[in-house]
Amino acid sequence: MSDTVFARGGWIPAVVESGGALRLRLGAGADALHSPRTFSFPLDERHVDVLRGDLGRHLLLWSAILPLCDAAGIDGPLDEEAAAALLDPILLGHPADVDRLLRGMRVDDASLARHGADVAMLARGQYVDAMHSATETSDPRRGHEYVANRWRARNGVQLSPLDVAVLKYVGHYLHGSTLPSRHPEDVDPEMLPKVLRIVATGEKACDVRPPVLDSYDDKAPRSRDWKRVERAVDQAVRRAHPRLAVDARRSVVWLMCSEAVGRVR
Repeated sequence: MSDTVFARGGWIPAVVESGGALRLRLGAGADALHSPRTFSFPLDERHVDVLRGDLGRHLLLWSAILPLCDAAGIDGPLDEEAAAALLDPILLGHPADVDRLLRGMRVDDASLARHGADVAMLARGQYVDAMHSATETSDPRRGHEYVANRWRARNGVQLSPLDVAVLKYVGHYLHGSTLPSRHPEDVDPEMLPKVLRIVATGEKACDVRPPVLDSYDDKAPRSRDWKRVERAVDQAVRRAHPRLAVDARRSVVWLMCSEAVGRVR
């Protein structure tokens, strides 16, 4: 049995008192039945004072503890010594030392992005300063955007504002494997006409000869027809909009192919 001493809400770790001792408790990961696991480790009043008064340090500690929870897997214990060893350096350390520590270890920085951290500073490893804009409330979409952009940066993918607008229109800005559809409401109104011109190029290219459904599966197109439409749209968009990034062009192609098949069905 434990009593809550201090909590901010949501999934942010809470301070509880159990058996006369203070512990930091958090939910993270999942067990074999996909239910959230709960972990805790000891801390003292000095740490609680910082957690109460400094949301940024609270979130930074959380982001450093989450990978330890992941390492525990579906049924392993939390390495409480490793978790407790992070308390003083992160909560009581000089900002430059905190940044240096976090840059050298695995951190769940997506959780920081969800809570409003400055993503440009996160990318530069300026963790403490990045938390000046942090909020207790979480924005999952912001976290997804951060993860997607971080992956692109690590893979050398550079997107122009038009590329971003196209990907948002198709629904591929956050997840490139999501089934394509049209989301004009997600696009900056100033960019939408340019996006629609690109989509219109694809529509014109795939209207020449529609695909035929496979005789063995009346819901799927024949492979050669899909590839034909794919090739026609890709070539048309590439010619008309040569500066469009590969990811954006592929998303338009996938959208056109999917809609062509939908019309045949």
